Amino acid sequence: MESTTRPIDLVLDDVSPPIEPDPDDPGSPIDDLLDGLEHDPEESWNAFLGLESLDPEISRPIVRELIAAPLSEGLFRLLHLLGASRDDEIRSAAREALGTNRSVPLRRAATLPAVVDNAPPRLVRSLATAVDGEGLATIVVVSVQSGRISSAAFLCDVRAGIRDVLGQVDDDPEADVDPLARFPELSLRPYVEDVPELAVGLLAGSLMLSGRETPPSVREWLDAILGRGFHPGLLPAARPEWAPGVLDAATLADRAWRILAACPTWVDRSSLTFDLAEEITVRERRAVADPLRDSGAYRFLFERRLLHRLDLYRRMLLWMAFFWDAAGENELASAAGVLSGQLADPQYAVPSHPFTVALSTRSLHEAQRRLGTAEDPRRG
Repeated sequence: MESTTRPIDLVLDDVSPPIEPDPDDPGSPIDDLLDGLEHDPEESWNAFLGLESLDPEISRPIVRELIAAPLSEGLFRLLHLLGASRDDEIRSAAREALGTNRSVPLRRAATLPAVVDNAPPRLVRSLATAVDGEGLATIVVVSVQSGRISSAAFLCDVRAGIRDVLGQVDDDPEADVDPLARFPELSLRPYVEDVPELAVGLLAGSLMLSGRETPPSVREWLDAILGRGFHPGLLPAARPEWAPGVLDAATLADRAWRILAACPTWVDRSSLTFDLAEEITVRERRAVADPLRDSGAYRFLFERRLLHRLDLYRRMLLWMAFFWDAAGENELASAAGVLSGQLADPQYAVPSHPFTVALSTRSLHEAQRRLGTAEDPRRG
């Protein structure tokens, strides 16, 4: 069935000020837009881009009509996006309509106060964590503006970009905001503090990944803490020594094990891994998995499981290359950068690659240790 939702640029082609839509006219551009937002909330991003492309004298009356209209999920998302509009009047009106134009400090981004100072925020603290075994990490940034200090923790996914945010605003600009004191759970994994180029670069790259799927709350906090000029961008520049062919196979094998030792959550815990671990344990009378003796099991695990996750590990390695480079761990950074580059090349997508062998061995060993325990995913 053909979609009845029209793109915002087509809906508004014939609109010129002043706009006085007739609510009883089924062909009204505003009605078409509202209908599209109600049936497909994802159209909120296209609508936002369309309104931002218009002259403010045209877009302001449209936004006033939208604010007065019955609220739907799509319109709610659009108003959140308009709360970060380049036009001050539209931004203020959208935030006031959502009840966000307040100075009371709250945890969620939907209650962020409107920014009234034209001076850009001043970044004062930052923190970036290592990625876990599923490619998740957290970035914390703290900035001062308008006599207030704002802090936010952004949940980042190396595949999906920025997924969520928790933040807080304090009225004391001199307050010493310790990211770990505010978000103590972040101390449970490795982190790098106060390297702003790392935090901001990883945020820009993550924002590019999430794109139009970025939650409105995330956009509001980025706008408040890093300024309205913060946009999606590429990750920090890779170093020349991270070229795929720089390190020999023996060195790569050694570095791959060192990387896994530094990232203890990088283990494949799939049911397939546990099935193979159990088979090896029974057949070899409890001997641990060996890449030479159990080459068939290694190949099977690679072809059925790890091959389809190589891009995830490539992105995790690249994140950690930047992380370790900022932390001064040059050998780990170089190894992670080289391995990331290799996993992007199909010629290295083989079960005998040093990183794949190390990951398979470690995963099978861990599964053998946990057979029949509460951590066995097959117990359910």
